[in-house]
Amino acid sequence: MDGVPLLTSTGGATTIAIAVFIGQAVAFVLACWIAKRAYDGYRAARRPPLLWLALGIALLAAVPTVVRFLLPTLFGAASLTTTVLATASEIAGLVAILYIVYGRP
Repeated sequence: MDGVPLLTSTGGATTIAIAVFIGQAVAFVLACWIAKRAYDGYRAARRPPLLWLALGIALLAAVPTVVRFLLPTLFGAASLTTTVLATASEIAGLVAILYIVYGRP
């Protein structure tokens, strides 16, 4: 092994990087679970606001988490690209939720 550590990280301690990864994974799972529960409610009651809520939660929490993790990891996307795409998704999610509150879905 030549004294090379198995885990390395750039910009901080490995334990902090692992903690951030676990936190992001938990946030993603919770967002997906909440969105699925809202979608299941839509399917049972056929209430459009629940569908908009599911979409809003997914765009607000789940999609940006995936964008911030997968784009740089798999495609080497620039930080600006991931930030713009994640922020656009968050804004779209907030707009979907605002449509429930103030619109007439």
